[in-house]
Formats: sequence, structure tokens, C-alpha cells
Amino acid sequence: VRQTCPIILNLSTGAVGLTKEERIAHIPVARPEIAALNMGSMNYAIYSSRRKTFVYDFIFQNPFQEIGHFLQVMQESGVRPELECFDRGHIANCEPLIDQGLLQQPLQFSFIMGVLGGIPATVPDLVNQAQAAPRGAFWQVVAIGHAQWQMVAAALALGGHVRVGLEDNFYLAPGQMATSNGDLVAKAVRMARDIGREPATPDEARASLGLRKGS
Repeated sequence: VRQTCPIILNLSTGAVGLTKEERIAHIPVARPEIAALNMGSMNYAIYSSRRKTFVYDFIFQNPFQEIGHFLQVMQESGVRPELECFDRGHIANCEPLIDQGLLQQPLQFSFIMGVLGGIPATVPDLVNQAQAAPRGAFWQVVAIGHAQWQMVAAALALGGHVRVGLEDNFYLAPGQMATSNGDLVAKAVRMARDIGREPATPDEARASLGLRKGS
């Protein structure tokens, strides 16, 4: 990937049914610039109102002991943690980790919104998340499903940043399915430019986030 494209690499550590060692094993090998780090445990579900049943239902476990282990490996590998917060309390979970020296300012947050079991994807809830983040933190919204574009618009207006992609949402508009991640990114770019915000190049984003160049 690095040979063909200058993008910033961000790899996940989220998984269910794996040991903490298995969840982090790829990070010191690949050494991406960023690695996603889930900041708390939660119910994680999908409910079908048509079928009146949960079609997806599990406990996403992320105890502090495991979060701390992941942060130690990321520090040793020169990898920036992307703090994935599915609820308001997950932001507060950063405080003891800062006190332990496992997290350093400025922090980088992703507010995951719209997962059943986590914070709803509404504008008031996004405002609350943004206000709860420490001063000087970098934050972006990751909204799940049809609410994605409302949350993109709100985040852009609030001065935050956005993530879009088929992992989170399939639709460009009601009834209009995207054919690729590129379709979704192009719409997000148009929305940003429509309000006078210019998307950063990869190198500009690295400079803004204080990232090392991947190797």
C-alpha cells in the first residue's frame, strides 16, 4: 500500500474472541502511523424491528488492563492511538491513562455514533461529545447508517472532522446505494467545500496530527 499510495495507514485492534496479544500482534510488525483503540466495554447490537429480534448481540469487552497493554505496544512501536469512543463515558476513560503516562496530549478521538448500545447519532449528542473532549484534542465523527450525513454536516459545522466509508454506511442518499468508498468520500469532500473547508492532503494531515511518516 505504501508503495502505491501516500495515504495515512490506520489499522484496527478491535476484535471479539481473540486474546489481547492476538489483537495487537500486527501493530509492531506493520507499524502504521495510527491504530484504532476502543476506549471501553459496551453492549453492541443490531435490532430488527421488522423481525422483533436482535440479529446481532454481544458484549464488546475492552477492560482497562487490555487498553493499557495496547497503549504500551503502540508507544513502543511509535504508533498514534485513535481513541474510539462509543459513548460519553469512554472519553472520561482517558483520564487515568493520561495520569499513568500511557496517553499524551494532544489526543485523537473518533466519536462512533449510532451503534445500539452506544451513544445515538444526534446533533445534541455530538455537541456533548465534542464539549467533553479535552481542550486541543483532534476529533472526528463516525456515524453508523442513515444518520451519517447529518452527523457529517454537524461535525463540519462544529469544526471537527469526519470519516465515511462502506464499513459505516452504504448510502449516498435514501434509496441511492454507493458503489464504492470513493463515492462516499467524494460526497464528504463536496460537503466540506460547500462550507469553505478544504480537505487536507495526506502530508498536511500528518503535519496537523504530528504523525511520523510510516515505514
